[in-house]
Amino acid sequence: MINKQLSEELLHFFQNYLLFYKDFLVLETEKFEDMSQNNLQTLDERVKKEQAYLLKLKGLEIEREKLVGQTGDPKTTFRELIPLFEEPYRAKMKSIYDELSDVLLDLREMNHRCNYLTEIKLHNITVDLNKIKNNPELQNVYNAKAQEGNTPPSVLSMKI
Repeated sequence: MINKQLSEELLHFFQNYLLFYKDFLVLETEKFEDMSQNNLQTLDERVKKEQAYLLKLKGLEIEREKLVGQTGDPKTTFRELIPLFEEPYRAKMKSIYDELSDVLLDLREMNHRCNYLTEIKLHNITVDLNKIKNNPELQNVYNAKAQEGNTPPSVLSMKI
């Protein structure tokens, strides 16, 4: 069994871990909305925040391994830890585990949606760039719009 002090530390850690992933899910959802609406400026800011979240996640994983290591095996999963807790910690940890599991599934789905939308947008850009490359009239239109400082229709930039 896990002693009271370590139980409290683990409980506190996993509560914070859950909050972190809830916030991360909100960020990913906002990123998807920005992508859907072509809000490139806010999307860029969200990607920067996402990178900061990923760095924080690495730190959390190190902390998790350290705490879980105090139970005997740092590779023990959260699910495997639950039976090692005494009541009332066991019920609290099970509740956090269930909620965290749901949040992680939602995050995985949102990430999949973001990746899929990115692939579609990149495919459309590739198609548009190929049309421009193979059509001198479209190249002239693109170049004229670029010199005016206007974004050509449905093409972000030749440099992308």
